[in-house]
Formats: sequence, C-alpha cells, structure tokens
Amino acid sequence: MTRDRCDGDNADMTDLRDPATRATRLAANAAAVAVVAWAALYFVTTQIHVVRAASPFGNDPWDIVASYAAIFLPLVVGATAVRSLSHRGPHLEPATARRIRSGVGIALLTMGANVASDAAAILVIPRTTSDARSSLIIGLVLGAGAATMAATALLVRAMRTAQPATDDPHEPDLLDDLLILARGAAHLVRPIQRPTEKLVTAIDRFLAKSALSPRRHRLVVGLLGALVAGLAFDAWHAVMEGPWASAPVLILFATLAGGGVFVIYLITLVPLRLIRPANLSTDA
Repeated sequence: MTRDRCDGDNADMTDLRDPATRATRLAANAAAVAVVAWAALYFVTTQIHVVRAASPFGNDPWDIVASYAAIFLPLVVGATAVRSLSHRGPHLEPATARRIRSGVGIALLTMGANVASDAAAILVIPRTTSDARSSLIIGLVLGAGAATMAATALLVRAMRTAQPATDDPHEPDLLDDLLILARGAAHLVRPIQRPTEKLVTAIDRFLAKSALSPRRHRLVVGLLGALVAGLAFDAWHAVMEGPWASAPVLILFATLAGGGVFVIYLITLVPLRLIRPANLSTDA
C-alpha cells in the first residue's frame, strides 16, 4: 500500500535540527522562484508578438533552446513539486531528498542553458531597436539568470549537507506520491474523504497487481506521452500561428516535439523515479 508521508499540523514546518532537510527545501523553494522568473521570460518573449519581434533570440537556432526547455521543464518541475508536496514532514528521507535535489538540479541546468543562450544572442546579434522592449527583454534575462544562479548556490549548499542515501526498492515513485497528495487533499474536505480513500486504494491495487499497470509498461507510457505531446503541440501551433502549411511539416514538428518528450522521459525516468519497475512493489 502507498505510505502516507503527510504529518498533519507539522506538514509545512521543517525541523531546525535537520540541516539537510532545511537546505534541500530552501534550494527547492529558490528553484521555484527561478522557474517563475524563467516562465516570465519565456512567455513575454515568445507569446507577446510585439516583444518577440524585438527579441534577438526569437528565431532559430536560439529559439530551439527555449522550445526544448519549455518541453523539458514541465515534466521535471511537475515531478519535483509533487514529490516535495507529498513529503512535507519535518524530516526528508535521504533518498527522497536526493530525488528532490536531482529534480532541482536538472531544472536549473535546463534554465541556465536557456538563459545563457538568450544572453549570447543579445551579445552576438546587433540590436535593431533600442526602445522599452529591448530593456524589458534584457531585464527578464538578467532576472531569470540571477534567480537561477542564486538557486544553484543553495543547491550546492544542500548537496554539501546531504546525508548518504542508499537505493531502496520500496521507495515511492511519482505515482505513489500523487496518491499521497490525493489522500491528503481529501482529508481537508470531509465529505469526499471516504470515496477518495476508496478510489485511491483501488488505483493503488491496480498499479501493484494489474497486467495493465504503467509499472509493467514503462516504455509504452513514455511513447504514449510522446504521442500526446506531439499532437498537442501541433494543435497549439495551429491555434496560435494558423493552419500548418502542409502535412509533412505538421508531421515533422509533431515528431520533433514528441521525440523531445520521449527523450526527456527516458532521461528522467530513473533519477526522478517517475515510475518504478513492477517487481519493486511496496506491497510486496
């Protein structure tokens, strides 16, 4: 069965006697601020057309870096946020803290590469305008860069205070953490507590026992996610930019987007423990 790691009234407090937990949470919180700063940079410079027109990194090859960062970050940040929220007690198990730090590190590396690419474009490409748009773009790049560097410094500090972690076959995966969050949320709304508990128990049993469990088909899960991502990208592009010029172009960009998602899934599957193997069940 999934193990509930929420600790009631102390769920949002860290133990001052546990510097490793405190340092890991501080790094994760700083990374969350950096993600917000990066998201502002990405949204303003890619989705606001009047700003994008003045952006030195609005076209390829600079735009490719931002595009793949936008594909990469939701999975990494989402998984890390779920894990952080589902393990809110005063003490993080060393293995769980390691997963959180891994997610933070991958996210910071991705954002750092994107910010560095944007900064290089600003330095390399001659300015065509010197109005408020250019100042806004430079300010957003500097803000995202500063937030990323600050979070990186805190992550390094957290790694220095980290406790040794050994591989635990019973360590919860992301699916377990989602069920923990569902249970915790249901406890806040008493009328749905019992039905939610039944649903969570049924899902937990399905994940552990069913032949169709994602834990038995981890590669298929990644392929299906890539397919959905590719189709979603094509649909989003059609809405934002207009109909595709031709079917081959549509297929090409769907393949690039879906392929990126699949590669990211494979890269993060083990270090972020997205889905553990079926033979390593916590019910065993």
